[in-house]
Amino acid sequence: MRVGVSSYWFNRGQGVVGRQLRSALESLGHETFVLARPTRETNIKPSFVDDAGVWNQAGVTVASSYEIPAAELLEWAAECRLDAALFDQNYQFAEITALREAGVRTFGRFVWEHFSNEHVDPARRAFETVYSVTACEQERYRALGLQTPRVPWGIHPELLGQEQPAREDGGVVLFFPGGFMSKRKPVAPTLKAFSKAKGDDLRLVVKAQVDRGVDAVREAARRDPRIEVIASDLPTHEHLRLFASADVCLAPSRWEGLGLHLFEATALGLPIVTNDNPPMNEIVEHERNGLLVRGARSKQRPRSDVPSFDPDRRQLTKAIERLRDPGLREALRAGARERREELAWDRTLNGLQELLKPT
Repeated sequence: MRVGVSSYWFNRGQGVVGRQLRSALESLGHETFVLARPTRETNIKPSFVDDAGVWNQAGVTVASSYEIPAAELLEWAAECRLDAALFDQNYQFAEITALREAGVRTFGRFVWEHFSNEHVDPARRAFETVYSVTACEQERYRALGLQTPRVPWGIHPELLGQEQPAREDGGVVLFFPGGFMSKRKPVAPTLKAFSKAKGDDLRLVVKAQVDRGVDAVREAARRDPRIEVIASDLPTHEHLRLFASADVCLAPSRWEGLGLHLFEATALGLPIVTNDNPPMNEIVEHERNGLLVRGARSKQRPRSDVPSFDPDRRQLTKAIERLRDPGLREALRAGARERREELAWDRTLNGLQELLKPT
């Protein structure tokens, strides 16, 4: 089939999912085309679409704006002679309905922390199928009366084969994937938990893609020299090399739509510390490939009524201290390697193939 993919097209979760989804479709034998959706003008990276590195691909059309006009969407589909189109986190239901009525099979995926009851009926009209990538997402949609087939996400092949760079410091490095440092990230509780942890051999690297929210980390680093902040949107290969140089992924989260960093950490064979809430605990099994700490209800809320959690500070501190033990780290690394096999990309390919079968 000739299949379109429309999503952000830069180094953020939605864009990475769109890019990896495109590669999955091509490996299944489909011809693919991308309609890259620019960020909003109010975004920290306004009207942004990347065209460097892994984002420099043929068959990418850049949309005129975040809100893609129906005529533009129909023109893209006609020029590419699309049989189907996959959309990620796109609430332009009227425009996508017009595309479906024009004969294009439409498929949609949303993050559960945004999708609410008000979206169910228009989504049914716009999409032949809404699909899920996590179990908690699928369960939530079922509770809203929407049956969504599962395309279970796996570890993309581009993440494999990354060797851990040699380090001479002999310490224990924890890597906090801060991304865009949104309210989804419990930065303050995590910094406090780390600062309370005993051990001069401990180091915390907070990696942010933007400067937003890093002043608090810099202040924490001034008080605790074990903390380092890196605020730079690195190319994919440099990001993975930096990630691989760590010993542990420290990734508590108030909520996650998917949590690509958890798949990255597992691909790299790193133990993960996070809170015992979905979808994080769909990837991390306590004392197998990581440590799970209790999540307490957070005052920070997502757009939908999905619950939000802060990590228990004392449990998080204890987990950090436990990971000073090289025997425990090696046992969890072995578990990560097992989980890497269980989360193989083939399961995503199989789910996608089933999704696109003719009805």
